[in-house]
Amino acid sequence: MKFRIAVVSTMLLLGSVASLVNAAESKAVQTMAGILLHLQHYPTDADKQSLKQIIEDKSATKDERTVAQALINVQHMVAAADKPKLEAIAKNDKATSPVKTLAEIILKLNHMPSESDKGKLKALAS
Repeated sequence: MKFRIAVVSTMLLLGSVASLVNAAESKAVQTMAGILLHLQHYPTDADKQSLKQIIEDKSATKDERTVAQALINVQHMVAAADKPKLEAIAKNDKATSPVKTLAEIILKLNHMPSESDKGKLKALAS
């Protein structure tokens, strides 16, 4: 019985930590995922304003700011100047998984995210 209580307690603790990590992942990631989910060829003016706020936010990571700038520059696909920056993030072992996912999706954009990418974005946006 004590073993079961210990197992349940450990699972609850790990679940709490996972929730905190997910919640702490960042509002920037959630915002960019939401923008990408509804992207139609390029970001709207309102989307660009949100992305500029991420770029100016001192609490956003360098990678988040780079992804936000690349997303601002999207015109049907990733801009040539942003491609190597996003590729570097996608290959960087130190970049967070959600930021890597955003970079990879933007790199593959062809007017809008694929259906499989939309599933990933929904998970990041929530």
